Amino acid sequence: MSKKFITISLRRFFILILLFMAGSDLFAVDHWLSLQRPTNRNLRAMHFEDSLKGWIGGDSGLILKTTNGGQNWTQQPTGLNTTVYSIFFTNENIGYALAWELDNTPPNFYGTRYLYTTNGGTVWNNYLFPDSNFFANTVYYRDPLNGYLGGTQGKIYFTTDAGQVWNLSSIDSGLVFGFPVEEIKFFNASSGYAVGGAFDIAGIIWRTSNGGRSWQTRIVGPEPVNDIHIIDENNAIGAGGDFEYGSSKVVTSNSGFDWQYEEFGVFGIANSIAFRNPKEGWISLGIIDSFLVTTDSGSSWSMSAVPQQGRIYKIVFSDQRNGWAIGNEGILLKYNSSIIGINQNYSSTPSDFELYQNYPNPFNPGTSIKYKLQSAGFISLKVYDILGHEVKTLVSEKHTPGSYEVDFNGDDLSSGIYVYKLVVDGKSVAAKRMVLLK
Repeated sequence: MSKKFITISLRRFFILILLFMAGSDLFAVDHWLSLQRPTNRNLRAMHFEDSLKGWIGGDSGLILKTTNGGQNWTQQPTGLNTTVYSIFFTNENIGYALAWELDNTPPNFYGTRYLYTTNGGTVWNNYLFPDSNFFANTVYYRDPLNGYLGGTQGKIYFTTDAGQVWNLSSIDSGLVFGFPVEEIKFFNASSGYAVGGAFDIAGIIWRTSNGGRSWQTRIVGPEPVNDIHIIDENNAIGAGGDFEYGSSKVVTSNSGFDWQYEEFGVFGIANSIAFRNPKEGWISLGIIDSFLVTTDSGSSWSMSAVPQQGRIYKIVFSDQRNGWAIGNEGILLKYNSSIIGINQNYSSTPSDFELYQNYPNPFNPGTSIKYKLQSAGFISLKVYDILGHEVKTLVSEKHTPGSYEVDFNGDDLSSGIYVYKLVVDGKSVAAKRMVLLK
């Protein structure tokens, strides 16, 4: 994960429109089943070689392996205590992973720890990447020999000998030099994309047509692109966003020469995109405990709740029947291929519950939040800051049907954008933004 700086412009500061789960179709929650959490650490990286064998990585140097589709996991020693950000295997034995080195004690090693295994992770070796100013976010191999690293300072490295020697790619960056690379993917031996950018500045997509030796830069939107799905040699769709603009997608139909930018109109940051088949694709939205799902190759998207509360950071499909999602505090989901179809008549904001915009808004320091219940349920109403940190619990109890109003006092908080979220019986219903202006 790159270090990003958030600067909210005053003009955008007063945009208060947020219908987090309104007016769109809802994909059945049963499409994703909760598996037993293999850890309580945050999970960031994942790779599945097939329907059974996979690896996940996360905080404190954690790498876990499964050989039965995620039912059971075995921890693999790495000797590291920093976050594993990316994992990639070229077959069931040969794999690679990335972690950052942040050693503040002499001799003060900084940079990227490049991990590699030749036996499926039973033993992970590692070395400090030679460029000490480079912190890699992603590792990708298009075949057993040709691999890529992307990370800070807008750098992309490539290897043609499975990581024995790394070469710095040539990037035609122009005015956008230095923006971090978040993800790299290839369609074939020649054509590939790298995505990234910086909050409130630009979303960037780099394209290559010569196997990653050189890259051409495209500014595609006002916020970072975090992941990309390549459909074919002409078509690709990227997903990203930030806390100010919300989630968005970018689409190309001419091999990345031109991109069309579109906001989804929902809060949250699209941080991972994966397609189960040519029609059905999923995007994780991180902070808001939800997915976006398409069944028409990305033309339209609907909200889908996460079956348990948790932020999803990564989605992968090994084939059309098997997929997994991981996130904070060890959350682990598996795609349920026995459920098919979409409920076209089900609103993504259930009619049994309604969350209203707070009043007054902007406010200083107090405001009121109203919500309505048509049926009984256990209610959670919490307030979060713009980075997703919980700042206050307003309601946490069972309610009977009726209309409710709760006061929120921000006297002990600083000015800024806050989000209040209504959860009913453990499932997210709606979230709205409000502005504290002192």
